Amino acid sequence: MADALGIVVGAFGRVALLSATEPVLDHAHSQVHALIKLSGPDTIYSVNGKSASLTDTQVVLVNPWVVHSNQRPTGVEPTVLLALYIDTLWFGEHGVKILAGSKNLPFLKATATVSSQLQEQAAQLAYQMVDLHSDEEQFDTLLRDLVWSVLQCSNTDVMSAQSTDRSFVSDHRIRKAIKAFRQEPSKELDLNDVARAVGLSRSQFYARFRQCTGLSPRTYLDTLCCERASHLLSDPGVTIAEISERLGFSAQGHFTRFFKSKTGVSPNNFRMGHIEVGRVLR
Repeated sequence: MADALGIVVGAFGRVALLSATEPVLDHAHSQVHALIKLSGPDTIYSVNGKSASLTDTQVVLVNPWVVHSNQRPTGVEPTVLLALYIDTLWFGEHGVKILAGSKNLPFLKATATVSSQLQEQAAQLAYQMVDLHSDEEQFDTLLRDLVWSVLQCSNTDVMSAQSTDRSFVSDHRIRKAIKAFRQEPSKELDLNDVARAVGLSRSQFYARFRQCTGLSPRTYLDTLCCERASHLLSDPGVTIAEISERLGFSAQGHFTRFFKSKTGVSPNNFRMGHIEVGRVLR
């Protein structure tokens, strides 16, 4: 689990200032994801099955739809970190290619060395999140500068030469399944029914889906459910009970455990830490 010290959402995606205290289970994001340590003990992430250390001098980088987790021990001092979840479309043409299933992805490696400039920019952005005095344009500028520094440290020009086996557009049956997932993400969705609807057996569906996306159908659907929950939690007019019901959970407690296991933050804590860009908090 983590305490959300501040969460800002906008056209760029989402930025979270977190005080991490407990493990986070396997999950993925559709966004370009970067983790920057601000204070506290070092911690180790698993990114696509490989170890990636988050330290004062090293950031952790996660490409879209790559499974990652943090098996940190409990009962130790919190690690305060800045977590960037950047919408691929924010990168313009390059982002469209990523979203369409291009074989090129932003990051060559799961870690990069932190520059002094990046450290300063991360600290400045974190300060703005705790005591926000900038409008949306100012925050966007700060974030763009930070993301640019992350890309520079990772030795990439946004689109790397890294190859994957992903090809979202190559199989019309998988495209149809993804469309069904995106229309109304729900834990109630029966994956066996989806497999039959697209004309595949269960085993064929799972194998082909993983070949095309790098993820199992369940992980992909869980990611969409989590992102839908994050969006709904930014609307104070929708109760957590209503969000739980919309996403197909039989009980609010089940939704809370699911969300916390994937994000490290409880739904209530996520909502309390949410900041609307352009609104001054005192």
